[in-house]
Amino acid sequence: MKQICWTVLLIALLGCEAISDANQRPSIDVKLIGVWEGKYTEPGGSIKSWTQTRKADGGYLIEFSFTELDGTKKHFSESGRWWIKDGLFHELASSDMEQPDKYQYQFKKLDCVNFALIDSAELPEGLESYEFSECLMKDGPVVSAGETTKIPVITSKMVAGI
Repeated sequence: MKQICWTVLLIALLGCEAISDANQRPSIDVKLIGVWEGKYTEPGGSIKSWTQTRKADGGYLIEFSFTELDGTKKHFSESGRWWIKDGLFHELASSDMEQPDKYQYQFKKLDCVNFALIDSAELPEGLESYEFSECLMKDGPVVSAGETTKIPVITSKMVAGI
């Protein structure tokens, strides 16, 4: 009888650990899949605008356009991986980042989301906070509100291969 009780207790404890681990795995918030547009005015007055495509497989592509005060425009693109972990949006550019930027995010409306940077190795000096909004231009797949999809755990080996 004692052996059965110990076995049941062990299974229950291992089950709790598995549930805890599952809650910490990266996932994709399907409401963020699609083509999004954003705009941000830099402290010096330059305007940064972008179109970001987030895919269901965790990949993204951003097309940036910077407009300087004198009207000069610069364009470049960035690609990488995105995921949700611990309720935060993570974004890791494949070209040069070792650690992801982490953002709190909240939907203002069904088709617009606010982001607030909370952790970044790339935050420019003198910039105390970075917040912006993006609005959906082209929908991703139709999903239920609050739905998320689990993705494989992103490892440092995977990041190095980006």
